[in-house]
Amino acid sequence: MDKSQNSMSFSQEGGSNLSERVMLNVGGKKFETTVATLTRIPDTVLAVMVSDRWKTGDEIFIDRDPKHFGKVLNYLRDGDHFVVPADTEACEELKREAHFYNMPFLAELCLPMNVDVADIVQWKRDAIEIYWRPFVRYMVDDSLSLPFIYDRNNHTLARCIACEEFQDPKCSYLFDINYTAWEPMRHHMYNMTGEVTQLMGENCCIVSWDNGQQIHLPRSALIKVPGMQHQ
Repeated sequence: MDKSQNSMSFSQEGGSNLSERVMLNVGGKKFETTVATLTRIPDTVLAVMVSDRWKTGDEIFIDRDPKHFGKVLNYLRDGDHFVVPADTEACEELKREAHFYNMPFLAELCLPMNVDVADIVQWKRDAIEIYWRPFVRYMVDDSLSLPFIYDRNNHTLARCIACEEFQDPKCSYLFDINYTAWEPMRHHMYNMTGEVTQLMGENCCIVSWDNGQQIHLPRSALIKVPGMQHQ
């Protein structure tokens, strides 16, 4: 997998000026950031404004609704770790702002989560706190084909939370997992990538992760890596 086409391409232009503060007036609301943040992705509207027209101490005025401008700046700051809004309407509004500021990867992040076979995905950051324990249990217990377990009449069963997939594992009740010892896995999940190998109905898919685990997951737990697909 070639990650050179991923969303962040850090600009090294500007030398010692990268730490200078820049004041932006977006539709009457003031925002303060640095040259480094605004020029982090080359050729965006903001990078061009700073490179071509801004002088130290000047204020940049942008005649645009400021509602989502803070999110635009956070995308520049956070890069691939940026989390898009969960609200569909807010996502659509942010996508329009991304197009205006010439940030195609941010616009792609705002698209509905439609994955296809061979797409490269990562865990959504806000999903990791929910999924890391089921993921660890799935890794430890090779009798599981689904990561979601529950107990019924002292018998362990597994069922997907997003579709009708069901399993009656035979051995999972034997495992008493020390999740404290597995805390590093939660941290590692922020950097994992996987390939979608099979679609499961409208809501789920099978993901083959880079640590060798292949797992059935709801698509709502995933985010597609912009511009990447397995060759």
